[in-house]
Amino acid sequence: MIAANSIETPRLLLMSKIGDREGAVANSSGLVGKNLMDHPYYVVWALMPQDRPIYPYRGPLSTSGIEDLRDGKFRRERGAFRVDIGNEGWNFVVGGFGGDPNITTRDFVNGMNASGLNSKEISGLDRDNAALFGPQLAQTLNNLISRQIRLGFLVEQAPDTSNSVTLSDPSITDGLGLRRPQISYRISDYTRKGIVQSRKMSNLIFAKMGAKQFTKVLPDDPTRFEGDVDGEKVMLNFMGAGHLMGTHRMGSNAKDSVVDSFQRSWDHKNLFLVGSGTFPTTGTANPTLTIAALSLRTADRILREDLK
Repeated sequence: MIAANSIETPRLLLMSKIGDREGAVANSSGLVGKNLMDHPYYVVWALMPQDRPIYPYRGPLSTSGIEDLRDGKFRRERGAFRVDIGNEGWNFVVGGFGGDPNITTRDFVNGMNASGLNSKEISGLDRDNAALFGPQLAQTLNNLISRQIRLGFLVEQAPDTSNSVTLSDPSITDGLGLRRPQISYRISDYTRKGIVQSRKMSNLIFAKMGAKQFTKVLPDDPTRFEGDVDGEKVMLNFMGAGHLMGTHRMGSNAKDSVVDSFQRSWDHKNLFLVGSGTFPTTGTANPTLTIAALSLRTADRILREDLK
């Protein structure tokens, strides 16, 4: 059994040999390493009105989400998404500069404005780029950070054989002298349209809440692209959710998949490839529970059928 995630499992298989054939183990379909997927994660952030603090940083990172927008006829045209409602303010995104409360604190200590909050219009102070200390600093930070809100959209990504894990050039090796994995990854128009719809959704939510949006995309962000949001050209981006899936996909026959429904290799009856690498598609939900369910199913099969 191999359970080394969607990067290392195909890497091991591609380093294998059967006779003089490289990358041959479990790979009669030629799909080992293909169809790498994630949930491209679109993140937006805003500041609630002065009279509506929401007090982030209390309790778990996320206390709720919007889960009922995952399916519909729209999926013929664009990727679906689930909405993650953050409970940690602008903890890990402030326009690519880092996370709060560090960025906003640095702004008001040093008279900077990376967060966008250190202007008299937003802070309520009598000047822009104020450098504060003592009680005024504490009061200002309490006022602003207690009103921060973040939404995250986990967007569906369809399988694409050009998104792949292959082996690096033989000269590029790790500490063990083994070839490193080489990743090719992009998002399709289908997923981009899902991100555009995510921005439309966030605009609607923030407008209903009376929140002022501060989302921005840095000029050097390699994921940036332009989208049409309600007739306006808007720069959008995404980040990885860390939900790596695909690369040794499950299917009903050996021609278009790597493993069967029990995560058993079609080519080698005593080899099981376990984990989210067997997912043929992604949906929008975090993969952990499905990984656990499939793993238990595979273990039960081994115990009942193969260890008799």
